[in-house]
Amino acid sequence: MMATPGMAGQERVLQLELRTMAHAGLVGFPNAGKSSLLRAISNARPAVASYPFTTLNPHVGIVEYRDHEQVAAAFFGTRPRMVTSMNVLMMILLSLCAVADIPGIIRGAHLNRGLGISFLRHIERCRFLLFVLDLSAPEPWTQLQHLFYELEQYEPGLSQRPQAIVANKMDLPEAREKLETLKSQVTQRVIPVSALTGQNTEELILHLRELYDGYLQGDGSRGVEPIRW
Repeated sequence: MMATPGMAGQERVLQLELRTMAHAGLVGFPNAGKSSLLRAISNARPAVASYPFTTLNPHVGIVEYRDHEQVAAAFFGTRPRMVTSMNVLMMILLSLCAVADIPGIIRGAHLNRGLGISFLRHIERCRFLLFVLDLSAPEPWTQLQHLFYELEQYEPGLSQRPQAIVANKMDLPEAREKLETLKSQVTQRVIPVSALTGQNTEELILHLRELYDGYLQGDGSRGVEPIRW
């Protein structure tokens, strides 16, 4: 047995920050129905309640397609979902697209009201955005204006990422009356759905796949390796 003189080791404290949390982010005000929507399009089962800020911690759900491409739907709910070794193995073997349900944004979020900075940082880590609007609100299109303002105040250009508008709660009569007005005031694609009844969620799932495929093609054309789960 031979031994050589040892040397002093190195000790470092590293702080790592996750730069990509999800491909798509569900962005909206509290009680817009984001958690219910995630339940409707994936196997995630977040807590749903009629009071604001039900969503607090991350969860992951999966959206499956006929060609076996899978979309992993991650969101911030009240009960962290345990990630088992089988979950990790499936994420490695399959190309997954993560969808994050961001906790509700309120006016003044860029000033850190309602933990706004923390929630906006989650949005920053998403490649494309789905703005979820509560169409039962008096003027739902103003929600979009306020959300855009908060995103731009936090990071200029953040609100310009590839996006679509999800007009939620279409099962309510007052929501159906406002749909055409919303469409006339925006240029983005508007997808009317009811997270409660599942109405028209198929269109949303298909458009999510279009955004995901566009993301893969866009990063590939720039010589950047797309993020896959």
